[in-house]
Amino acid sequence: MDFLALMKEAGFGGAEMAGDTGFNSSAVTKGTMFRAKKGIGEKAMSVEDGLKKYREFFEMAYADGALDRKMKHLVALGASLGAGCEP
Repeated sequence: MDFLALMKEAGFGGAEMAGDTGFNSSAVTKGTMFRAKKGIGEKAMSVEDGLKKYREFFEMAYADGALDRKMKHLVALGASLGAGCEP
């Protein structure tokens, strides 16, 4: 499943790819930016609903697939350390 489909399945509407970041780590992977737009007339989401949607998205993103959950967390940790974030 691609990332946009994953966002839509998690309930984020209007998701689209915004562009290339230029941070390509290999010939296979490519850094991209995504954004989700709020449509005119949509009701604002409560904080609790927003957190619930984020949790659903997080669980789907970290579900076992080609990589298991632990490996995905280690990749995320490595990426954040590489970007200069403190653990």
